[in-house]
Amino acid sequence: MKAFLSFLVLIISLQNVIGQEKPSPPEGMVYVPAGEFVMGSTYGDPDERPQQIASTKAFFIDKYEVSNAEFAKFDPTFKFSPEKKNNAVIVTWSKANAYAQWAGKRLPTEKEWEKAARGIDGRVFPWGNTYDNTYVVWDQKETRGTSIAKPASPYGCYDMAGSVWEWTADWYKPYPGNKVPMEQYGETYKVMRGGSNFNNHSFIRTSQRYYVLPEKIHVYPVGIRCVKDID
Repeated sequence: MKAFLSFLVLIISLQNVIGQEKPSPPEGMVYVPAGEFVMGSTYGDPDERPQQIASTKAFFIDKYEVSNAEFAKFDPTFKFSPEKKNNAVIVTWSKANAYAQWAGKRLPTEKEWEKAARGIDGRVFPWGNTYDNTYVVWDQKETRGTSIAKPASPYGCYDMAGSVWEWTADWYKPYPGNKVPMEQYGETYKVMRGGSNFNNHSFIRTSQRYYVLPEKIHVYPVGIRCVKDID
């Protein structure tokens, strides 16, 4: 199975490169090409299965999570400590969605988020397959992109593991072909990605899914990373 997936990834790589021109991304964003990638896992939580070959159109995605200062430009009533102006903002789903629309962008789908985080080779973490604690911004005391090693995803996104959770556009539903029941499935919870400051490093894997009520985040620090369609 591993050899077969590796072969598929090689074919995917060629398909992604051939015939695609790389447009210049807007300021603060990076480009993710159209094509297929390995999504989900064979060893993670039941909701990550089945592992599949998924595809997306080309899109732009924010290099960093939206900061407190950036969100305040949209909502002047939003308050934060001046020393945390460059920290990732924490907001409900409706506020995150409203910000994205105001900025001329949108929230990413799960497929888009996972592709931007792991690339096309099915890697476990945004930087590769080996866990390293120095690669992660663990809490809101640190500003964006300040992990010691400063690793980026294959397309140049920072803090896609650790920092804050990140909203997606999708409701928490099973992947096609998943037969494991979950009472949370449906249109009650939104999917968030990225793992935030959970101490268990399994939560910051690129395929990890988690769910939360969109307007009742409580103890979950959930932020924003927007995408933009390519015309």
